[in-house]
Amino acid sequence: TPAAAVMRALAESSGTILCFQPGAWEIGRTIADIVRSVPADVDVVPLHGGLAPAEQDTALEPDGARRRIIVCTNIAETSLTVPGVTAVVDAGVEKLARYDADRGVDSLRIERISQAAADQRAGRAGRLGPGVAYRLWERTDRLRPYREPDIQRVDLSGVALDIAGWGADPATF
Repeated sequence: TPAAAVMRALAESSGTILCFQPGAWEIGRTIADIVRSVPADVDVVPLHGGLAPAEQDTALEPDGARRRIIVCTNIAETSLTVPGVTAVVDAGVEKLARYDADRGVDSLRIERISQAAADQRAGRAGRLGPGVAYRLWERTDRLRPYREPDIQRVDLSGVALDIAGWGADPATF
C-alpha cells in the first residue's frame, strides 16, 4: 500500500518524502492511512490543484526542523520543485482528461503513467544528493514510453470556438 511504502521510505531516508496519488480523494485516503502510523514529529500534508494557493504554499515551504511527507498529484511531477526531497513513493497512476464520445464530454479517468512520467517522478528524489524511488507496480509491467498528447485525448471544440470568437482562424492559430 502507499502508506506502507511511505513508512518504509521514512525509515530508510532522511528528508522530505513525495507520495504520488492520482487525485484529491486518493490523497485524503492516503493521508488518513499515513497519520495512523507516522511519528508526531513528522508533518503530513496534501498538494494538489484543488487547494487554495496559500495551502499549496504551505506544502512547499521548507521546514528544516521537521520531516515532511507530501502526498501529491502529478502537479509535483514537473510544475514545481519541492525542496529537500530524498524519497518518492509512486503509485504509478494519474487522472487524465479523456473525451467520452457516448456522453459528449471530457471526463477524468485513472490511468497508468508513462515511462517518461515515472522517470520524471523518480527524478524528484535526490535532486541535491542521494535519493530513492519506491514504485508500487510490478517490475515486469511495461509502461508506454510517453503520455498521449492532449490533442488526441480531449475535446478541443471549446478552444476552437474561443479562438473563432476572438476573430482568429482555429486552423492556423
